[in-house]
Amino acid sequence: MHIQSINNKPQFKAKFLDTYAIRKVAEWANEHGKYKELNEARKRIESNAVNIRLELTLGTNLENNCPIAIFRRYTPKYELNKENITEEDFTISYPLTYQTKRMINPYEYGFTRIMQMSHYIPDNKLYREIVIGPQKI
Repeated sequence: MHIQSINNKPQFKAKFLDTYAIRKVAEWANEHGKYKELNEARKRIESNAVNIRLELTLGTNLENNCPIAIFRRYTPKYELNKENITEEDFTISYPLTYQTKRMINPYEYGFTRIMQMSHYIPDNKLYREIVIGPQKI
């Protein structure tokens, strides 16, 4: 996972958009010795979704302090051969929200969701919901 400096606009060069949440998940994985697993999961997801970009946002439910993972899918409107790709070049899906009942670190929960999405991709329900199936806005 390529990590660049933080800015307000997402970078559209990678399959997972360069967001604060994905950076923190990568840092969490690195601190806990799971970065190699995260990178392999990312590669499996990206190899099956060639043109799709994914955005991960993490948060916490204020009522019970349980972590929430929000995924959005960016589908290109046309062939993207230009150098400066912007948000206007994509169709954005509705946000898909996932919440756990366990009180764990939100970054650990984001890591867990990415790992779950990368296993057995052809038959993976989570992968189909996030990458293939969400409705467009």
